[in-house]
Amino acid sequence: MDANQQEQDEARGGGRRGSRLQLVLPAKPLLSGFSVAIGVLLAIALAATIAGISTVLISIFLGMFLALGLDPAVRAFERRGMSRAAGVTIVAIVFLAVVTVILLVLVPATVRQIAAAVEAAPETVAAMQQSDWYLTLEANLGVDLSAVIADSIHSLTTLSSFLAISGGVLKAGLGVVGAVSSFVMVVVLTLYFVSSLQSIKGAFVSLVPLYRRARFAELLDQITQSVGGVVAGGVTLSAINAGVVLLIQLVVGSPVPAVMAIVAFFVTLVPMIGSLVFLVIGGVVTLFVSPMAALVFVIAYLVYIQVEAYVVTPRIMGKAAAVPGVLVIIGAMVGATLLGLLGALVAIPLTASILIIIRQVWIPRQNRQTEPSADEEVTPLG
Repeated sequence: MDANQQEQDEARGGGRRGSRLQLVLPAKPLLSGFSVAIGVLLAIALAATIAGISTVLISIFLGMFLALGLDPAVRAFERRGMSRAAGVTIVAIVFLAVVTVILLVLVPATVRQIAAAVEAAPETVAAMQQSDWYLTLEANLGVDLSAVIADSIHSLTTLSSFLAISGGVLKAGLGVVGAVSSFVMVVVLTLYFVSSLQSIKGAFVSLVPLYRRARFAELLDQITQSVGGVVAGGVTLSAINAGVVLLIQLVVGSPVPAVMAIVAFFVTLVPMIGSLVFLVIGGVVTLFVSPMAALVFVIAYLVYIQVEAYVVTPRIMGKAAAVPGVLVIIGAMVGATLLGLLGALVAIPLTASILIIIRQVWIPRQNRQTEPSADEEVTPLG
């Protein structure tokens, strides 16, 4: 009896081991291997395709976010009794006028200032080397900075460096052509998205079951309004910031005030930390004018940062972006790491959208659940 029982137990154990192996091992190993390999190849091909059209995707995202930033202006015209078509037409005309001014006035002035700065660079460097603060710094460091600068200039004028710069210039030329085409595409997409934003939202709503469409349409409208408020407010704040920088740079006698204003506009698009980053950039660049000019710029811009934080930003942004400051900083850092400046800009509206979904959908759903569901196991505390 004992021997028979042992044999039966071993047979049952072997059967269990066999069933476990059947669960782990595929029934057709060769076919499964080919399927996994094809899946991996398709995933790699999809990743390569997305990387290849990344420029197009970035243009689409920029056009959509600019359109959402222009949508509050269209809504303002609608509140004044205008039709949406009339509001879209006015906003599109103003947008094209701004783009025209940038292309015909700001870009040529920036190019002229950059060319003048490059032409005057040797004189600027020579004057800096004769200044008292430069001689004091050189004496304190115990290093011949003039020799270091001369060696650097000599290395840049060698044949290999010239060839490298020539290749870089060719790539830069191709990059300029690509940037111009992307700029035109972004402008066209922005105008298209502004004019057809309602139909695009309606198409998204139609994908949801009928009994959920009203709630989804309301949530989508809140998200688009929040993102539009964030984008419009951020661009407005950056434009004011650029105007202040232009004024300060003109006062201190900077040779490139328009260039500094443009840099300030793009850097300060990143909220909270953008102004502090440009404070360092502007202070270092203005140092080439004179130490006193750099000190004046740092003090004046630091005062404006305080005014912007406590006066300008609350008036412009209002409650458009009810996002905690720590989430703004984390989102900007993550976005900048993934996609650079564009990622930092997109991260803030996306964070605001996620918070709206959490506040309007997830938290009310959790509040309605007063008892554990059937598949949840309740464990007593203690």
